[in-house]
Amino acid sequence: MDMMLTMDLQAAMIAHLSWKSKLTDFFYGVENLTAADVPDHNTCDFGKWLNSRGRKDLSSLPDTVRMDALHKDVHDTIRMMVNMSEEKRKTPEGKQVLQSFKDKCDQFINLLESMEREIKRG
Repeated sequence: MDMMLTMDLQAAMIAHLSWKSKLTDFFYGVENLTAADVPDHNTCDFGKWLNSRGRKDLSSLPDTVRMDALHKDVHDTIRMMVNMSEEKRKTPEGKQVLQSFKDKCDQFINLLESMEREIKRG
């Protein structure tokens, strides 16, 4: 078992759960966010790790390609939501986008957890 690799995956889970909470707060007007506050999937801490050594460390796992696509999708959805007007966020369509984001975030976290279990199994 690679302890550093599992710690990196756990850090990514925590960071993305934090974004889930932060974006929900933003959506309901509790938190202020701008597009400048949202890194893209390559410049967030996980993206930097992934592009430096993470992809190599995870190369033996079959879900790496799916993880990449889902990670990008989560970040693209965050950016879209931050750019959404407050008025649009209050509509059923806006609430559907928030739920879609939460679902994608949950899928991403579940995928990272699954990858972590695979690593621990060796």
